[in-house]
Amino acid sequence: MNHTRVRTILVAAPAAALLALAGACGDTEQGSAERAVGIEEPAADTEAEPVEEEPAEDEQPATELAVGDGFLYDDGVKFTVTKIEEVGTDQYGEYDDKPAAGETGFRVHWDIANGSKKPHDLDMWGISAQGATTGGETTYLTVEHGTRAMAGRLAPGRTGSYTGEYLLPKSDGREIVFTATRMDDEADVLAEDPNWTGTIK
Repeated sequence: MNHTRVRTILVAAPAAALLALAGACGDTEQGSAERAVGIEEPAADTEAEPVEEEPAEDEQPATELAVGDGFLYDDGVKFTVTKIEEVGTDQYGEYDDKPAAGETGFRVHWDIANGSKKPHDLDMWGISAQGATTGGETTYLTVEHGTRAMAGRLAPGRTGSYTGEYLLPKSDGREIVFTATRMDDEADVLAEDPNWTGTIK
């Protein structure tokens, strides 16, 4: 018997199993995208013909979203980024943080709709915003006026609106990437987190 051949097979088999497992983990999903795109209606005096839809080659992954899009988790919880705006100078109070000359203060608005059958823990989210034009780290901004902190529990069938405030160097542009990481028992730790890309208006 060729002992070298036997050793090779025994070592290669576990490696193949590990590659298959890694591939399966990479394909894990925990929800679907709900794009904010209007549906085109056929003209009233024409008969709509059935059209077979083929997936577009450049179709965005479900986790790559734009402002206005929602991400629907498998248990019915939906996270939607509704707006990204600059914090106006009239919104800063006496004791609030204020942007330096080379910084932009901005606010991200989002909604969470609890379509599940049990209360949703709002404290089990990780939220972050980063520059998308050239990269760039943000820092948290403290603004009392207009801020809606996300905390507590959201009852089934209810929707809550929340905000996050940040500072971004002006040299990093006005495009940002906003990421929501779900960390409760319904979250899939192997799945990609949804990201929203948009412009500070």
